[in-house]
Amino acid sequence: MGRIPQVLEHHGHSTARSHRGSRRGAPRPTVLVLWTGYPPGPRVCASLKRAGFRLVGAYPESRMGGRSTSCLSPRRYPSPTAQPDRFMGAVARICREEGVAALVPLDEDIVRLLAERGHELGAVTIVGPGAGQYGTLCDKLELTRTARELGLDTPETVLVDGNGPDGPWPPLPSIVKPRTSRSEEAKPMAVDTAAERDAYVAELVADGHEAIVQERILGPRWVIQSVRGPGVFECVAFQVREMWPRGAGLASMKRPSEPPPELLSAARALLDHADYCGPSGISFMERDGRFYPHDANLRLGATTAASLHSGFDFPRRAVEVALGLDGVPFSGAFRAGTHMRFDLELEALVDAWRRRHDGGRPGKVARRMAAVGLSPRGMLDPSPLDAFWFGPLFARAARRLTRPIRRALRARTV
Repeated sequence: MGRIPQVLEHHGHSTARSHRGSRRGAPRPTVLVLWTGYPPGPRVCASLKRAGFRLVGAYPESRMGGRSTSCLSPRRYPSPTAQPDRFMGAVARICREEGVAALVPLDEDIVRLLAERGHELGAVTIVGPGAGQYGTLCDKLELTRTARELGLDTPETVLVDGNGPDGPWPPLPSIVKPRTSRSEEAKPMAVDTAAERDAYVAELVADGHEAIVQERILGPRWVIQSVRGPGVFECVAFQVREMWPRGAGLASMKRPSEPPPELLSAARALLDHADYCGPSGISFMERDGRFYPHDANLRLGATTAASLHSGFDFPRRAVEVALGLDGVPFSGAFRAGTHMRFDLELEALVDAWRRRHDGGRPGKVARRMAAVGLSPRGMLDPSPLDAFWFGPLFARAARRLTRPIRRALRARTV
């Protein structure tokens, strides 16, 4: 990895002092993006192409899609979970053939595999964590332990596996989630009763997960999207306005906001402790002015477009910092506006329609979507006008519809 540019930091943001990298106008290195699909892939590819990088994209060979206006013909690779050796061989071959200097993983399963085996790619710079950093922050149990060690506030937490919980249950309402995130299937769930908690814990354990059960911190949710390196810390803070599933899911609607100093300090403390250099998204729950770490992703995440919409060129800065290249740092002056995960809010709309006779409010969801889509300061991500998106949308719906069948088949083979 090249020398990281020196910067002058102030209030969590950075201003350029000097840089080292290619001279103005010179060709920039080749970057491999894994993967190129929705939601983050097209935005990341477009950002890197605008910045002058030569882009190579790739997408799973078992899936349809992966194409966008910025990457019309992505290469293909085997499953990183079902065929990790073949996957590593395919990625190494692409890197050799294309002269790849930096690899940007967007998929959680790929991030985890490369954290363990990235050294097999030789001199390629991986814009992501090493194994120790991944374990410290992305393992949800270790994240809680790390936060506690640093003196940060943490929710009451218990680990549950096939032998049951390793301590007393946290108070209800609770959050139940897999200990380690995967790209598919298992998601966090808010539960109000012991029966709901036990049922979802049993489902996670049956699917091969260790489950984390935490007290649910009721209050505002924040996300810090940042790029960190020696002397570099550039970020945007977002307040989450909606999640899907509601109460404990992914951020489906958020707006940039000036972060409280304590929030920014907590995010930096976690990244500094792991000595992580790269892009990240760290979620916090706020209660009575105190901030509880909720989740950490050491990658350009699914809502990378929110940072781009706010004026922070998250992908470009992540690669520039990783390679030590010249680049204009983010000043910290964000643009106001609302980012909405259109695909997630579509799911919320369908759910509200199904429950319309029992209190569901599809009209409210539809009006919110229209308000963001019609606002000059709003962003629907992916755009409903993007024709490349419809194939993956239908494929995703098919995977959800067949999930019970696939789960039953897995249970039979155990």
